[in-house]
Amino acid sequence: MRQLLELAAPSRATPDPAAPRTVLDVLGGDGTIARAVHENAPDLRDRLHILTGDLSGDMIERALAQGLAAIRQAADHLFLADGTMDAALLAYGTHHIAPHERLDAVTEALRVVRGGGHVVLHDFDDTSPMARFFTDIVHPHTTAGHDYRHFSRDLLTELFAEAGTPARVVDLYDPLVVRGDTPEEARRRMCAYVADMYGVGAFFATLGGTDARWRLLEEYFQHETYLAILPGTTDFTPAPTVHRSEDGFVAEVPRAAIVAVAHKPPT
Repeated sequence: MRQLLELAAPSRATPDPAAPRTVLDVLGGDGTIARAVHENAPDLRDRLHILTGDLSGDMIERALAQGLAAIRQAADHLFLADGTMDAALLAYGTHHIAPHERLDAVTEALRVVRGGGHVVLHDFDDTSPMARFFTDIVHPHTTAGHDYRHFSRDLLTELFAEAGTPARVVDLYDPLVVRGDTPEEARRRMCAYVADMYGVGAFFATLGGTDARWRLLEEYFQHETYLAILPGTTDFTPAPTVHRSEDGFVAEVPRAAIVAVAHKPPT
Protein backbone atom coordinates (compact mmCIF):
# COMPACT_ATOMS: atom_id res chain seq x y z
CA MET A 1 0.00 0.00 0.00
CA ARG A 2 2.84 2.36 0.83
CA GLN A 3 4.41 1.74 -2.58
CA LEU A 4 1.12 2.49 -4.33
CA LEU A 5 0.56 5.69 -2.38
CA GLU A 6 4.12 6.83 -3.07
CA LEU A 7 3.46 6.31 -6.79
CA ALA A 8 0.18 8.20 -6.55
CA ALA A 9 1.46 11.10 -4.47
CA PRO A 10 5.27 11.27 -4.43
CA SER A 11 6.55 13.88 -2.00
CA ARG A 12 8.85 15.38 -4.61
CA ALA A 13 5.97 16.09 -7.00
CA THR A 14 4.92 19.42 -5.46
CA PRO A 15 6.76 22.64 -4.61
CA ASP A 16 5.81 22.09 -0.97
CA PRO A 17 6.39 18.39 -0.16
CA ALA A 18 4.84 18.87 3.28
CA ALA A 19 1.53 20.20 1.97
CA PRO A 20 -1.25 17.65 2.62
CA ARG A 21 -2.71 16.10 -0.51
CA THR A 22 -5.96 14.27 -1.06
CA VAL A 23 -5.92 10.82 -2.67
CA LEU A 24 -9.16 9.27 -3.88
CA ASP A 25 -9.17 5.54 -3.17
CA VAL A 26 -11.69 4.68 -5.89
CA LEU A 27 -12.25 1.06 -4.82
CA GLY A 28 -11.74 1.70 -1.13
CA GLY A 29 -14.28 -0.70 0.37
CA ASP A 30 -14.69 0.09 4.05
CA GLY A 31 -11.49 2.12 4.17
CA THR A 32 -8.72 -0.48 4.44
CA ILE A 33 -6.05 1.79 2.95
CA ALA A 34 -7.20 4.83 4.91
CA ARG A 35 -7.07 2.82 8.16
CA ALA A 36 -3.65 1.40 7.32
CA VAL A 37 -2.28 4.91 6.79
CA HIS A 38 -3.89 6.25 9.95
CA GLU A 39 -2.82 3.37 12.18
CA ASN A 40 0.57 2.35 10.78
CA ALA A 41 2.12 5.17 8.74
CA PRO A 42 2.32 8.47 10.62
CA ASP A 43 4.65 9.90 7.99
CA LEU A 44 2.04 9.33 5.27
CA ARG A 45 -0.81 10.38 7.56
CA ASP A 46 0.75 13.79 7.97
CA ARG A 47 0.84 14.49 4.23
CA LEU A 48 -1.96 12.41 2.69
CA HIS A 49 -5.70 12.63 3.16
CA ILE A 50 -7.42 9.46 1.89
CA LEU A 51 -10.97 9.82 0.57
CA THR A 52 -12.53 6.35 0.41
CA GLY A 53 -14.92 5.67 -2.45
CA ASP A 54 -16.98 2.56 -3.15
CA LEU A 55 -20.17 1.49 -4.89
CA SER A 56 -21.37 -0.52 -1.88
CA GLY A 57 -23.51 1.42 0.55
CA ASP A 58 -22.68 -1.06 3.32
CA MET A 59 -18.96 -0.52 2.82
CA ILE A 60 -19.31 3.25 2.89
CA GLU A 61 -21.45 3.11 6.03
CA ARG A 62 -18.74 1.04 7.71
CA ALA A 63 -16.06 3.52 6.64
CA LEU A 64 -18.07 6.48 7.92
CA ALA A 65 -18.75 4.68 11.21
CA GLN A 66 -14.98 4.54 11.74
CA GLY A 67 -14.66 8.28 11.25
CA LEU A 68 -13.22 8.03 7.75
CA ALA A 69 -14.00 10.41 4.90
CA ALA A 70 -15.99 8.38 2.39
CA ILE A 71 -18.31 8.75 -0.58
CA ARG A 72 -20.58 6.24 -2.30
CA GLN A 73 -20.02 6.34 -6.06
CA ALA A 74 -19.34 4.05 -9.00
CA ALA A 75 -15.82 3.89 -10.41
CA ASP A 76 -17.08 4.74 -13.90
CA HIS A 77 -19.28 7.65 -12.71
CA LEU A 78 -17.60 9.69 -9.99
CA PHE A 79 -19.58 12.47 -8.30
CA LEU A 80 -16.52 14.66 -7.69
CA ALA A 81 -15.86 17.83 -9.67
CA ASP A 82 -13.06 18.16 -12.21
CA GLY A 83 -9.57 18.58 -10.77
CA THR A 84 -10.57 18.27 -7.11
CA MET A 85 -8.21 15.42 -6.15
CA ASP A 86 -4.43 15.41 -6.03
CA ALA A 87 -4.30 11.74 -7.04
CA ALA A 88 -6.53 8.73 -7.65
CA LEU A 89 -5.82 5.08 -6.83
CA LEU A 90 -7.61 2.07 -8.29
CA ALA A 91 -6.37 -1.03 -6.50
CA TYR A 92 -7.31 -4.37 -4.93
CA GLY A 93 -10.33 -5.32 -6.98
CA THR A 94 -9.79 -3.35 -10.18
CA HIS A 95 -10.48 -6.48 -12.24
CA HIS A 96 -14.01 -6.44 -10.78
CA ILE A 97 -14.76 -3.44 -12.98
CA ALA A 98 -16.59 -4.84 -16.02
CA PRO A 99 -14.45 -4.72 -19.19
CA HIS A 100 -16.90 -2.38 -20.95
CA GLU A 101 -16.69 0.07 -18.00
CA ARG A 102 -12.90 0.17 -17.59
CA LEU A 103 -12.23 2.98 -20.03
CA ASP A 104 -14.87 5.10 -18.29
CA ALA A 105 -13.28 4.33 -14.90
CA VAL A 106 -9.84 5.44 -16.12
CA THR A 107 -11.31 8.53 -17.80
CA GLU A 108 -13.20 9.49 -14.65
CA ALA A 109 -10.13 9.07 -12.45
CA LEU A 110 -8.15 11.31 -14.77
CA ARG A 111 -10.97 13.86 -14.82
CA VAL A 112 -11.16 14.37 -11.05
CA VAL A 113 -7.37 14.64 -10.63
CA ARG A 114 -5.81 18.06 -10.93
CA GLY A 115 -3.23 18.88 -13.57
CA GLY A 116 0.14 17.59 -12.40
CA GLY A 117 -1.45 14.81 -10.34
CA HIS A 118 -1.27 11.05 -10.79
CA VAL A 119 -3.63 8.17 -11.44
CA VAL A 120 -2.41 4.73 -10.36
CA LEU A 121 -4.12 1.47 -11.37
CA HIS A 122 -3.05 -1.79 -9.71
CA ASP A 123 -3.97 -5.33 -10.74
CA PHE A 124 -2.45 -8.73 -11.37
CA ASP A 125 -1.35 -9.64 -14.89
CA ASP A 126 -3.76 -12.08 -16.52
CA THR A 127 -0.82 -14.46 -17.08
CA SER A 128 0.47 -14.22 -13.49
CA PRO A 129 0.32 -16.85 -10.73
CA MET A 130 -2.20 -14.68 -8.88
CA ALA A 131 -4.61 -14.73 -11.83
CA ARG A 132 -4.23 -18.51 -12.07
CA PHE A 133 -5.01 -18.84 -8.35
CA PHE A 134 -8.22 -16.86 -8.84
CA THR A 135 -9.20 -18.99 -11.85
CA ASP A 136 -8.34 -22.42 -10.46
CA ILE A 137 -9.03 -22.02 -6.74
CA VAL A 138 -11.11 -18.94 -5.92
CA HIS A 139 -13.65 -19.10 -8.75
CA PRO A 140 -14.75 -22.74 -8.34
CA HIS A 141 -14.59 -22.81 -4.55
CA THR A 142 -16.40 -19.64 -3.47
CA THR A 143 -20.14 -19.11 -3.28
CA ALA A 144 -20.24 -16.13 -5.64
CA GLY A 145 -17.40 -17.31 -7.89
CA HIS A 146 -14.73 -15.04 -9.29
CA ASP A 147 -15.19 -14.94 -13.04
CA TYR A 148 -13.39 -11.67 -13.74
CA ARG A 149 -10.92 -10.81 -16.46
CA HIS A 150 -7.62 -9.51 -15.14
CA PHE A 151 -5.56 -6.84 -16.85
CA SER A 152 -2.49 -7.11 -19.05
CA ARG A 153 0.32 -4.69 -19.79
CA ASP A 154 -1.05 -4.04 -23.26
CA LEU A 155 -4.56 -3.43 -21.95
CA LEU A 156 -3.34 -0.95 -19.34
CA THR A 157 -1.34 0.92 -21.96
CA GLU A 158 -4.27 0.98 -24.37
CA LEU A 159 -6.79 2.17 -21.77
CA PHE A 160 -4.75 5.16 -20.68
CA ALA A 161 -3.77 6.05 -24.24
CA GLU A 162 -7.43 6.02 -25.25
CA ALA A 163 -8.29 8.13 -22.19
CA GLY A 164 -5.80 10.72 -23.43
CA THR A 165 -3.04 10.41 -20.82
CA PRO A 166 -0.29 7.83 -21.44
CA ALA A 167 0.81 5.64 -18.54
CA ARG A 168 3.97 3.73 -17.77
CA VAL A 169 3.50 0.17 -16.50
CA VAL A 170 5.73 -1.01 -13.66
CA ASP A 171 6.11 -4.30 -11.81
CA LEU A 172 5.39 -4.09 -8.10
CA TYR A 173 6.13 -6.66 -5.41
CA ASP A 174 2.95 -7.06 -3.37
CA PRO A 175 3.46 -10.04 -1.04
CA LEU A 176 1.27 -11.50 1.66
CA VAL A 177 3.15 -11.46 4.98
CA VAL A 178 2.09 -13.19 8.21
CA ARG A 179 4.09 -13.59 11.44
CA GLY A 180 4.28 -16.35 14.03
CA ASP A 181 6.37 -17.43 16.98
CA THR A 182 7.53 -20.60 15.17
CA PRO A 183 7.86 -21.57 11.50
CA GLU A 184 4.89 -23.91 11.89
CA GLU A 185 2.72 -21.19 13.38
CA ALA A 186 3.69 -18.74 10.63
CA ARG A 187 2.75 -21.25 7.92
CA ARG A 188 -0.51 -22.17 9.66
CA ARG A 189 -1.50 -18.54 10.08
CA MET A 190 -0.66 -17.78 6.45
CA CYS A 191 -2.84 -20.65 5.24
CA ALA A 192 -5.70 -19.44 7.44
CA TYR A 193 -5.22 -15.87 6.21
CA VAL A 194 -5.36 -16.86 2.54
CA ALA A 195 -8.38 -19.10 3.13
CA ASP A 196 -10.24 -16.28 4.88
CA MET A 197 -9.23 -13.45 2.55
CA TYR A 198 -10.26 -15.29 -0.60
CA GLY A 199 -13.27 -17.10 0.85
CA VAL A 200 -11.91 -20.61 0.25
CA GLY A 201 -11.93 -21.88 3.81
CA ALA A 202 -14.26 -24.79 3.05
CA PHE A 203 -12.02 -25.95 0.22
CA PHE A 204 -8.86 -25.60 2.30
CA ALA A 205 -10.50 -27.73 5.00
CA THR A 206 -10.71 -30.62 2.52
CA LEU A 207 -6.97 -30.54 1.94
CA GLY A 208 -6.04 -31.78 5.39
CA GLY A 209 -3.54 -30.04 7.65
CA THR A 210 -1.14 -27.15 7.26
CA ASP A 211 1.42 -29.12 5.25
CA ALA A 212 -1.07 -29.86 2.45
CA ARG A 213 -2.37 -26.31 2.42
CA TRP A 214 1.15 -24.88 2.30
CA ARG A 215 2.00 -27.19 -0.61
CA LEU A 216 -0.96 -25.73 -2.51
CA LEU A 217 0.38 -22.22 -1.88
CA GLU A 218 3.80 -23.34 -3.09
CA GLU A 219 2.23 -24.72 -6.26
CA TYR A 220 0.16 -21.65 -7.11
CA PHE A 221 2.47 -18.89 -5.94
CA GLN A 222 5.64 -20.15 -7.58
CA HIS A 223 6.82 -17.12 -9.57
CA GLU A 224 10.08 -18.29 -11.16
CA THR A 225 8.59 -18.86 -14.61
CA TYR A 226 6.59 -15.64 -14.52
CA LEU A 227 9.50 -13.51 -13.31
CA ALA A 228 11.70 -14.89 -16.09
CA ILE A 229 9.47 -13.34 -18.78
CA LEU A 230 9.14 -9.88 -17.23
CA PRO A 231 10.52 -7.03 -19.37
CA GLY A 232 12.85 -5.92 -16.59
CA THR A 233 14.83 -7.53 -13.79
CA THR A 234 13.35 -7.76 -10.30
CA ASP A 235 14.44 -8.90 -6.87
CA PHE A 236 11.04 -10.40 -6.00
CA THR A 237 10.95 -13.48 -3.79
CA PRO A 238 10.18 -16.28 -6.28
CA ALA A 239 8.24 -18.72 -4.05
CA PRO A 240 6.49 -18.98 -0.67
CA THR A 241 8.99 -19.01 2.15
CA VAL A 242 9.36 -18.82 5.92
CA HIS A 243 12.26 -16.89 7.40
CA ARG A 244 13.35 -15.68 10.81
CA SER A 245 12.68 -12.11 11.90
CA GLU A 246 13.69 -10.14 14.96
CA ASP A 247 10.56 -11.15 16.87
CA GLY A 248 9.85 -14.63 15.50
CA PHE A 249 9.21 -15.99 12.03
CA VAL A 250 7.65 -14.58 8.87
CA ALA A 251 5.69 -16.50 6.24
CA GLU A 252 5.86 -14.68 2.91
CA VAL A 253 3.76 -15.54 -0.14
CA PRO A 254 4.90 -13.59 -3.21
CA ARG A 255 2.52 -11.71 -5.49
CA ALA A 256 3.74 -9.79 -8.53
CA ALA A 257 1.41 -6.98 -9.58
CA ILE A 258 1.37 -4.72 -12.61
CA VAL A 259 0.75 -1.03 -12.00
CA ALA A 260 -0.07 1.70 -14.49
CA VAL A 261 1.13 5.17 -13.42
CA ALA A 262 -0.25 8.14 -15.35
CA HIS A 263 0.88 11.73 -14.83
CA LYS A 264 -1.84 14.19 -15.83
CA PRO A 265 -0.27 17.14 -17.66
CA PRO A 266 -0.34 20.44 -15.73
CA THR A 267 -3.04 22.81 -16.85
